[in-house]
Amino acid sequence: MILGTSTTSLIFELIIAISVFSLRLDGAPNFAMLSSIVTAATNAVLDYIFIFPLNMGIKGAAIATSLSCFIGALMVLYYLAFKAQKIKLICLHLSLQGFIFFAKNIRSQCIIGSSAFLGETTLAVLMFVGNYTFMHYLGDNGVGAFGICCYYLPFVFMTGNSIAQSSQPIISYNFSINNKKRVKKALNISLKTAFCCSSIMALFFILFPEIMVNIFVNLSDPSAQIAIHGFPYIGIGFIFFVLNLAVIGYLQSIEDVKRSTLIALMRGFIFLIPSFILLPQLTGEKGIWLALTFSELTVTLIILINVLRLRFIKIHHITHQNN
Repeated sequence: MILGTSTTSLIFELIIAISVFSLRLDGAPNFAMLSSIVTAATNAVLDYIFIFPLNMGIKGAAIATSLSCFIGALMVLYYLAFKAQKIKLICLHLSLQGFIFFAKNIRSQCIIGSSAFLGETTLAVLMFVGNYTFMHYLGDNGVGAFGICCYYLPFVFMTGNSIAQSSQPIISYNFSINNKKRVKKALNISLKTAFCCSSIMALFFILFPEIMVNIFVNLSDPSAQIAIHGFPYIGIGFIFFVLNLAVIGYLQSIEDVKRSTLIALMRGFIFLIPSFILLPQLTGEKGIWLALTFSELTVTLIILINVLRLRFIKIHHITHQNN
């Protein structure tokens, strides 16, 4: 029963996730935000009602999630059906040509979105490999310490992802009409916002690790001491983590699939996994916490080197033309 109810909510969650992005592209970011707030608030209220007054336990929580997602899905579908200005729901043409057109669109979406998928995978790889590494070197207390950190990681990812997704409609639209000045301005704002937000999060991890840890466990717990020691090391990496997400979002917006996918692969597999393997052997416990920081920093440096290389080539080309 619980599994069936949860599966139903996934359908509505997919509708919301896709439609909210479409709403932003259609010029209705406020309605997109409203639908998300209504869904979350409804879920919180129904969770309380079903779990406590009605005493339905986990089953009640599953039903609450499904109902709240259903309400959110109705809101976004109503907008797309009746209020949308440009991006509207249309009937699929039941013909060979219509099917081919549909298949091409799906293929393009999968190709462009592959780097976003790999970005989500990075978080999963980080948690999976991180748990394994902490267990190997520090045992249960190490896993507990990393678990505390994992409570905060989705917030870091959501910050970077929201910045990237917020800038994508602006960058994509202006790129399509060849308004390079506007594209550059949007990218600069995106990167500055990413740096400021990630720096604030990093400062919390560096300056107030005791407060961050004490929210979840007592400071006398052995896992708490491990987490307090490690939070500053992994916190520094959040700056590069969010910046890299912003860059990937930009590359997706200008349809640079190869580079965005390559950066996503470097973040999730090429550098992150070897960092978890090698750094603990070189620097001990500190190396486990530094794995994410080293991986993301390396990717950021590669991006900077590539940008400087392209700028040098452009300057050299202009100089050669003038001569």
